[in-house]
Amino acid sequence: MNAFQATWLVAGRELRESFRRKTTWIIIAVLLVGSTAAVVIPDLVGKDGPTSYDVAVVGDATTFGPTLVAIGPAIGAEISITKIADAADARARVDHGDVAVAVLLGDDPTIIVRSGEHGQLVGAASQALATQALSQALASAGLSDAQIAKVFDIRPVRLEKVATETASRRGASFALSLVLYLLSLTVMIQVANGVATEKSNRISEVLLAVVRPGPLLFGKVVGVGLGGIAVLAAALTPPVVKLAVGGNLPQGLGGALAGSMIWFVLGLALFLTLAGSLGALVERQEEVSSVMAPLTTILVAAFIVAQSSADSSLGTVLAYVPLTSPLMVPTRVAIGVSSPLELVVSVVLLILAIGLVVRVGSRIYGRAVVRTGRRLKLRDVLASFDNRVA
Repeated sequence: MNAFQATWLVAGRELRESFRRKTTWIIIAVLLVGSTAAVVIPDLVGKDGPTSYDVAVVGDATTFGPTLVAIGPAIGAEISITKIADAADARARVDHGDVAVAVLLGDDPTIIVRSGEHGQLVGAASQALATQALSQALASAGLSDAQIAKVFDIRPVRLEKVATETASRRGASFALSLVLYLLSLTVMIQVANGVATEKSNRISEVLLAVVRPGPLLFGKVVGVGLGGIAVLAAALTPPVVKLAVGGNLPQGLGGALAGSMIWFVLGLALFLTLAGSLGALVERQEEVSSVMAPLTTILVAAFIVAQSSADSSLGTVLAYVPLTSPLMVPTRVAIGVSSPLELVVSVVLLILAIGLVVRVGSRIYGRAVVRTGRRLKLRDVLASFDNRVA
């Protein structure tokens, strides 16, 4: 049995074990439901029409009514006017929720609204009252109806929106980074625990009798990594399906989804190889968390920086660092601040780092996994490796 066959034999065993766990299927279900909700709910909410408001008016609404109705589209609302005979009835209707707002016209105009509700509608009613007062003042000054109409015939201000996709980009990058972070952390701990368990039960010594250390470690990395990719695929399926059928996704998310797979796969290869090597150093499974602390700290720090400063100089630097680029680059792609040069250089550096880790990590794993009796330190294993080379 050659190295390739041995690697896939071990990978198949790890993959089967992974999908036998209930937690794997629970994670897939949660991500699938959450991702589906994330792409469906915005469309359902976005299909809602303008908000409808019923406004009660006491008094002569000849000018006020049409003015308020005309203001409605500016606040995304359809406003209807209901004439009420007296103020008490108007207050009662507002209190019972039959109308959104009541307006008492006259010498002392009053707006009645339930506390904390319909702020935009109150503002529109105030503007309509001001317009009515101004129109009456102009009429008292002797202007004709035509002249008053000309006064109010003002060209609407043109609204220019800048960076309209910023919020959606940020939201997409957060969701993407969170999924990548949690999956990377989960499968990384899974590999380290698996190696530690096999070492403490002496299973690894039996396996090493028929399989070389490299294929044994890489088979575990490939098997667990494929399981992680399957989980990620469950999270990415709804947005990909929506995009395939012609749906709209937040700007930048499509590129981030494609990019996330590249960096996620390469990041898994790097982190899982490191995790397997470090897991071989411990004597008991309880020691895994302490030996994995540096890697988990790097992941946590990369996630925090990706959400807070991905577009900063620090984010740019971390996009080139192999241990942080798997989280940083997809985030920078999502928010639209990455460059083609950055993407190419980042991938090249990540691949070179994987090659180095694979070479050194397999040696560390092969020497550490058979040494029992105490927890090993990395520098001791590396020193042993250097002495052998010398």
